[in-house]
Amino acid sequence: MSLRLLFATAIAVCLTLPALADDKKDEKERKGTVTGVVTAKGDNWIEVKADGEEKGRRYVPHWKGGLPKDGGGPDKEMVAQIKKIELKQRVRLEWEFEERARVVKIEVLKKDK
Repeated sequence: MSLRLLFATAIAVCLTLPALADDKKDEKERKGTVTGVVTAKGDNWIEVKADGEEKGRRYVPHWKGGLPKDGGGPDKEMVAQIKKIELKQRVRLEWEFEERARVVKIEVLKKDK
């Protein structure tokens, strides 16, 4: 009886491992590009309403430098880029998902008049 249980457990593990590997693969591939209009922004985030969407999505910079007590915080270069962008500007934003949507690159396409 214990040999059957061991065999059944081994089969279950073998069937589960590919599914777990697929989950990790999906997490790594969560990135993309969005083109749309800036609808809101703060000191360290930006909200873009993509073409064809009803509401905007918020994007934040990656965290750099460890804990806040060690000097860590939002990526300073990306924060500076976000500050330069104005509301209603049309942008192309590259993002990747790491706990939340993180802005990797942002490019102003044109300013709404």
